[in-house]
Amino acid sequence: MNRIIFYLHMLRYCISNPIDGIRVLQSAYEVKQDSQYKITEEIKPINVQNCIRLFCSNNSFEKNEHLINLENHLMKFTEELKINGYPSIQKPYPIDYSVDKNSGLFLYHLCKTRRPEIIIETGVAYGRSSAYILQALHENQKGRLYSIDYVFSPWQSKQSIGSAIPEHLRDRWEIIFGPTTKKLPKLLNSLDSIDIFFHDSLHTFKTMTFEFQTSWPYIKKGGFLLSDDATGNNAFHNFCHLQKLKPTYLTQGNNNFMGILQKTDEDNIPN
Repeated sequence: MNRIIFYLHMLRYCISNPIDGIRVLQSAYEVKQDSQYKITEEIKPINVQNCIRLFCSNNSFEKNEHLINLENHLMKFTEELKINGYPSIQKPYPIDYSVDKNSGLFLYHLCKTRRPEIIIETGVAYGRSSAYILQALHENQKGRLYSIDYVFSPWQSKQSIGSAIPEHLRDRWEIIFGPTTKKLPKLLNSLDSIDIFFHDSLHTFKTMTFEFQTSWPYIKKGGFLLSDDATGNNAFHNFCHLQKLKPTYLTQGNNNFMGILQKTDEDNIPN
């Protein structure tokens, strides 16, 4: 799809869906504003093996049969996507829109060994990260994943959200449809406390700051705040500085990093 056709599709979508169209324009404005929120501090990331050693309760990197089957499923899903053009109904998100394999393995090991009860993620797309988390919950026979996502273009749909997640892993998954500004506070209030919060929605300073500040008080002591694309702007860095905690950065593809922050203070959980 060339640029002119792309913008015509978006214009038609905004006119026919004015409320959603306003959100699309607001998101575009946030992205443009991010040029003033560049991170200047040097980042020293670690690889996935060291990250697992640091935060997970075992040092085994051997993949069991269930994890191998999941990775084969995701590989097949990705290969089948490649025959379709982007953007389209068949391919509503770019292939590299999801977390990479390193991040998926870390999410799996973290959830497998920490055995969380409640996880919230914002942003799903095809659901690669969701699948890794749900695989761990399935093996633990414990825990629930709440995912918040929304449709922002004419080629996206509710059906496309999480389309890579295998059916047998969906019993511990709840998808909440809507913008995080509206859905995240309500969800957190209904849950009282959570073990892990994972940001993977719109990677802008405004959205990331809102999600970090909103979710942090609900994270249990010893729990985690995770952020995909943590160095695209300085929202994650600023938040860690505000909490006086040192983050860890996991190496991802394309010179990208996942931010990892473990809660060690005595912040009170809201009533």
